[in-house]
Amino acid sequence: MIHHLVLFRYRADATAAQLAAAERGLLALQHQIPEIRAISYGPNLAPSAADWPYVLVVQLDDMAAVRGYADHPAHVACVRDFIAPIRDARLAADVAL
Repeated sequence: MIHHLVLFRYRADATAAQLAAAERGLLALQHQIPEIRAISYGPNLAPSAADWPYVLVVQLDDMAAVRGYADHPAHVACVRDFIAPIRDARLAADVAL
């Protein structure tokens, strides 16, 4: 099982509506991309939360599934429509657990 972790920092001018739309868009991917086994998204509770306030965790079977997820049109559209307009920075990691 691969845990695809993405930490986000959004622009200071991102609105509450934009943040909510990003969350809805990311969580909706579970119903659109068959490779996703589980997905969760929420605020970072760690001391580093000021640097990376939001965390996405996507569970997939293997790295081929990660690539399928990343290239899937629903993921590409979600990033384009909801994440990119408000994203300041992101940090991603894939971990086999």
